[in-house]
Amino acid sequence: MKRFLTRSPLSLRGLMVIVVALTISLWMSCGDDYQAPVSPQESQESIELEYGPEVQAVMAIQNRNTDNMLKIKGVVGTATTILPDGRAAVKILTEDAQVHKRLPKILDGVPVVAEAVGIIRALSFTGKYTPVPAGVSMGNRNECSAGTNGCVVQKSNGTKYFLSNNHVFARQNAAAIGEDIVQPGLFDSQPQCDPNFPNHVADLSSFVRIRFGFASNRVDAAIAQIRSGVSFTCGTICGYTPSNTTATATVGMAVKKCGRTTELTTGTVTGINVTVFVQYNGGIARFVSQIQFSNISSPGDSGSLIVTNDGTNRPVALLFAGSSSSTIGNRINDVLSAFSVTICNN
Repeated sequence: MKRFLTRSPLSLRGLMVIVVALTISLWMSCGDDYQAPVSPQESQESIELEYGPEVQAVMAIQNRNTDNMLKIKGVVGTATTILPDGRAAVKILTEDAQVHKRLPKILDGVPVVAEAVGIIRALSFTGKYTPVPAGVSMGNRNECSAGTNGCVVQKSNGTKYFLSNNHVFARQNAAAIGEDIVQPGLFDSQPQCDPNFPNHVADLSSFVRIRFGFASNRVDAAIAQIRSGVSFTCGTICGYTPSNTTATATVGMAVKKCGRTTELTTGTVTGINVTVFVQYNGGIARFVSQIQFSNISSPGDSGSLIVTNDGTNRPVALLFAGSSSSTIGNRINDVLSAFSVTICNN
């Protein structure tokens, strides 16, 4: 089976590998005080409330059939999508088109479509910026890599943090709270990978631990408190500022993102209720309740904030994985809930 890769930060160790299978996940808050994960049933109910009855019914059919579909050689995931005629359908993600002839055309009375997504890779604004905007290179000082500063978030007390992925800020669970977060990431420093490059802008504050194996994860995320005296902006280097009002992803929704590698890119939502099996350096992790987008990213774009491309710039997802044809993101409301934060937009 071909492997999906996370949209990991660029790294001298190479790109981290992922296997993808698209559906729904749990999350747990990390840092000093880990929270118990949400049960799959509880997670699903909260998601279904955001969609109409037809989409809810198809998502339920997708969920019932996902495990059986994943047993078919060459199938890497499932999702719910909308057909050109407006009907909701189950989408099956495959390694290549050769698998399609072995797939059902209908599941429980619902149409099935297949999509060959190829290999999804762990994922250019690589300079040093003052004030620090969203969308630029950032990473952990203890790792020669570079991901993306997604946005600024804040607690109810006004404390502000940079937001990105666990695998960008927290070294896939290996980091200790308080580690230095640098801008740009060391992969982009001058000289490259120099830990003495003066770019310490934040301190790792909390991260959602990635649970490996068949346990479900909902987000790959971390926050770092902005250091006193560091100049920053809540806007992106691409020229827009994210709203603090989020949007629920719907198939066909127009989106955009601002990231370290591919800068400003636009696309659409192509699948919801996505289940993903991700292979990191530390093993395979199952992600649920993800969103699939047309390809809007490349390695190094990990951590980018995906927003609506309709003039309102409402946050939709936190980018963390993708392939040559697709990008995968965590639902932004799950990310914000994990840290009890809101998005800064002033």
